[in-house]
Amino acid sequence: MRKAKLEEIEILRGLAFLAVVLQHVIAGLFYQPGLSPGVLTVGTTALGLSRYAVPMFVFITGVVLFYNYDGELKFGAFLRKRFQQVVVPYLAWTLFYYVWVGFLSGVSAKSTWLQLYDILELSLTGKASYHLWFMVMIIPFYLLYPLFRLLLSRQRSWQVNLAVAGAILMINLLLVYALSQGKIYSDNPNLGFIFQYLDRNFVFWIFYFMLGGLVGMYYEQWKTFVRKTWLISASLLVLCMVRIYFKVAEINEGVTDNPYLFSSNVTAPLNPFMMATIIFQILLIFLLAEKIAASSGRGAKMLRTFGKYSFGAYLAHAFVLNVVSNSVIAYLGVLGVYAQTLVSFILCAVLSLGLCVGLSRMKTSVGETLVGRV
Repeated sequence: MRKAKLEEIEILRGLAFLAVVLQHVIAGLFYQPGLSPGVLTVGTTALGLSRYAVPMFVFITGVVLFYNYDGELKFGAFLRKRFQQVVVPYLAWTLFYYVWVGFLSGVSAKSTWLQLYDILELSLTGKASYHLWFMVMIIPFYLLYPLFRLLLSRQRSWQVNLAVAGAILMINLLLVYALSQGKIYSDNPNLGFIFQYLDRNFVFWIFYFMLGGLVGMYYEQWKTFVRKTWLISASLLVLCMVRIYFKVAEINEGVTDNPYLFSSNVTAPLNPFMMATIIFQILLIFLLAEKIAASSGRGAKMLRTFGKYSFGAYLAHAFVLNVVSNSVIAYLGVLGVYAQTLVSFILCAVLSLGLCVGLSRMKTSVGETLVGRV
């Protein structure tokens, strides 16, 4: 029997995509020299408010998998579907960014075998573009889904599953604390590949996936919990954002060389404080998505459209943003960085969406390959 559609999911995807765009717009524009400490502080605090984006995508993946695949799992068919809808688009965009970056930088041509080696390395590391690290992190959750189903199971009581999720949270907090303190490393050159790319290791993001899994199993109970606790979540989030603001302000007043680079680390998602902050954000944004999903207004329809094409738009937005940001800085410098941020954000989001809608309407398989589906 076909399961009921989770109306909030498309809205959540749309909101997560917009938060990704905002993050990257801020990162591209607040590097400009001459910005005052106050302006930098506001920008970096806004960055903290949008840090939920990637954890939300991981959370959504957990929700959808555990909700849709709670019975017998035909793993071969499951993997084939994910390969076609997730991995193939990722590889296609990896190739695109490889060619595009090579064209922009004017790198001399290599032999075919060296080019294939470069593309393979970029595919395994997500280094073809700054945002593709996410794909290296998310794909293992599909590959290891049967193991995650052993941790959370409908054959057990909700209390046991909740305890398992709580234990995973504690382990995840310890791991990100150790990572943020530089305690996870190795001098073994043979392990360099693993330790060089710890930020995209799925292990450090596992709680968000398992939280999503728990929600997928007990969706209605989760919605009730979110409604009952929103005031507590909002209060705690405000306290977190106040702490972020003052910490960022302190850094920006004391650093003169690349202050954004230093202050943005305050909101880096892989540390215990930001994990707590992001959890509060997930709770509140889910409630917001629930309210939007109940609406039939234009805003809700637009967010659903962003959600529908969020995967392809995510893959494409770095290319779009490069063009947009360069144009905004070159021609709209007189507007100031806040206005530049707003214009870049709107243009990047809308043009990325428009590109994916256009590609999806192509009468060939190229459109589906580039847009993908999760």
